[in-house]
Amino acid sequence: MVDKFKSMTELVAQTTEHKDWEIQTTKRKSATLITAIHGGAIERGTTEIAQLISEQGNHSFYTFKGIRNNKNNELHVTSRHFDEPKLKQMVYSHHSVVSIHGCMGDLPEVYVGGRDVELASEIKIELEKMNIIVKPAPSYISGMHTDNFVNCGQKKAGVQLELTVALRKRYFNNHKYNLNDRENRQNWSQFMYVFSTAVNKAINNIEETK
Repeated sequence: MVDKFKSMTELVAQTTEHKDWEIQTTKRKSATLITAIHGGAIERGTTEIAQLISEQGNHSFYTFKGIRNNKNNELHVTSRHFDEPKLKQMVYSHHSVVSIHGCMGDLPEVYVGGRDVELASEIKIELEKMNIIVKPAPSYISGMHTDNFVNCGQKKAGVQLELTVALRKRYFNNHKYNLNDRENRQNWSQFMYVFSTAVNKAINNIEETK
């Protein structure tokens, strides 16, 4: 599917903040930034898992959320064209970026991409310890382009995690991820916390070797 907007500059000019979308950020004293640029109702469940990873790991956090009643898919702007100023500033001020995305899929799987091969490998190891299926990202969601924001931090290499629909639904106790299901923290499943713990363990493992 072709994006309706060619850039965030174009999207912001033609839509309304707090009606169509909103941005949430948290800046912490961390070398790592956790993002969900297709959050809210665009790729459901990505904001929540990115938020949990950032909170548990004490990392900085950025999410762009679609908040329309429908047609939130129109607010999808690909990572290479996501020129939103707040994100760019946060990316440039952090050593590394881990970007959470959603993809189609009836099996609970994670596709790992990005140019940070070391951290990607460590995340794969830690997720597989939790019996989560991890596969290399196919070329169209590989996150390997140098102009993908995930690779524009100080390290010039980040990690892009693509989470299938089936996996994201497991983040919630009722296996549903509509607005009320997502925002009710009592509905956040143990699996969601296990996933977050695994990603943070991988980040810590890499940081400890530096």
